[in-house]
Amino acid sequence: MTKSLSGEPLVLDDSPARGRDLLVVDGNNLAHRAFHALPEAIATSWGLQTNALLGFANVLFKLLVDYTPRGTVVAWDTRPTERLADKADYKAGRKPMADGLARQFPHFDEIVAAFGFPSVRVAGWEADDLIATLAARAEASGLTSCLVSTDRDAFQLVTDKTCLMMTPRGVGDVEVYTPERVRQRYGLGPDVIPDFIALKGDTADNIPAVPGFGEKTAAQLLARYGSLDGVIENASSLPPAKARAITEHAEAARASKKLATLRRDLPLPAEAEPTALVASAPDRSRMRATFERFEFKRILERMHLLDASLAAAPNQA
Repeated sequence: MTKSLSGEPLVLDDSPARGRDLLVVDGNNLAHRAFHALPEAIATSWGLQTNALLGFANVLFKLLVDYTPRGTVVAWDTRPTERLADKADYKAGRKPMADGLARQFPHFDEIVAAFGFPSVRVAGWEADDLIATLAARAEASGLTSCLVSTDRDAFQLVTDKTCLMMTPRGVGDVEVYTPERVRQRYGLGPDVIPDFIALKGDTADNIPAVPGFGEKTAAQLLARYGSLDGVIENASSLPPAKARAITEHAEAARASKKLATLRRDLPLPAEAEPTALVASAPDRSRMRATFERFEFKRILERMHLLDASLAAAPNQA
């Protein structure tokens, strides 16, 4: 069970995710998790490895059946040229994509399209920033959304109209965060998460911590002083080692906060505007043809589950 920084168990049931207008899925995050969750031996009779594709499709299917959103969109990374301009070694420690996953990657768009969802990319930016933009645009349009990702950067996007769905131990173990649940976990509101990352660091993105600042110290100081700038301005009140560290690394910490802050104003293609996404149900015939091509037999056997929650598309066969 996930616990708060103080060790208290958290109740993170999925009730806040139900009845949302829009699901926004982090495609790269889900693809990588699916690849590592299923055996690499899974393949079609014609020789294509499909473990990541199958796991990915299983999750999208479960999201449709269990949460019945009015619309779903899948966001994908492009090369993060904007952040690399600020920090040349941003994400430098990440391992290259596994060959087995790389061979499957060209087919993810086909899987997404079979569900009737758009795949969206914005050159120079990561899926996280695109997700942030989609969530902000949905809120501005009066829509509610739930973000599907295990990336902790996304905690900063949680609002009264936007929840975060995490599956830390697989899709059978869903955790959903609201603003209050983020506060219960860290003692901080979602808006302070970039400041939190700036102090404690993020090894996955190669964002360094202020020396001597871990999660608990960062959370305690932000709860007391309200922001990264507040901590810096009150350095003289800290123990000598902490005061010296935050003073010497103040500008680096501010740069880290910029890296950790997700953009909410990227240009969106017309098909990705949230009001355009809450539309028709998927075309069953296209889904069936795609699943037959990739030999997803178990999903084909469960197609009837869609009928209980979704109306058929007008051009259903």
